[in-house]
Amino acid sequence: MKNKSFAIAKINFKNIKLAYTITFITMGCILAQDIVYIILSFFNIYPGENNSTVGFGNYLYLIIILGAIFIPSMNFKKMMNLGGKRKDFFWGCIINYIIMAAVMSLAGIIFYYTYEAFIFSNYYKGGFSLNPVYWFGWINNNPVIAFFQQFAFLLFAAVFIHTLTAIQDKWYGWITDIILIAIISVFTPIAPLRSVLIWFFNLIIFHSNALLQIISCLILSAAVYALNKIIFARKPF
Repeated sequence: MKNKSFAIAKINFKNIKLAYTITFITMGCILAQDIVYIILSFFNIYPGENNSTVGFGNYLYLIIILGAIFIPSMNFKKMMNLGGKRKDFFWGCIINYIIMAAVMSLAGIIFYYTYEAFIFSNYYKGGFSLNPVYWFGWINNNPVIAFFQQFAFLLFAAVFIHTLTAIQDKWYGWITDIILIAIISVFTPIAPLRSVLIWFFNLIIFHSNALLQIISCLILSAAVYALNKIIFARKPF
């Protein structure tokens, strides 16, 4: 089963080429903009001055977000038609998300300390990078802990998107959508309920206790992903 799960994970990576394409085109556009800024700086022109933009490495998040949509919506049927087993698909997908979350987290931190630090100090003078590792306070704990905080959050995000996508062809999928919209709509304007939302997002993103934030995301990831065992058990293909 282990080898089959890794084989499915490998096929999943190959079958989300559209996610790679969208991500790299987006990053290419941002890189082109930065190159223009660098060229203009030779003429003492700084169009990026006092501007802020999403950290270059954070565009890699698109791969894990889009991958978590494409894998359950497109790859499941392909795997089953090729003779794959549901349990192997279940374990294969989580391998995908663990690897993606780890790679994106590491890449995000590397870009933050290298490319983004260089670009913003020289060509976005007065501006700043909209990088989660900074704005979520993860980097304050040191890069190693920040890696695990980002990894845990990205894994939970991927698992949540994967699961939500997997149920969209069922009636309970639409009910879940309505419930999520209702929670945001009802909880946000009512102070006591809004505090519950704030508490939740603080727990999985901003909590000052890094270990608690990491463990919370991992537990939620395991709990949410476990639902896929049921979801895909009878999912037609």
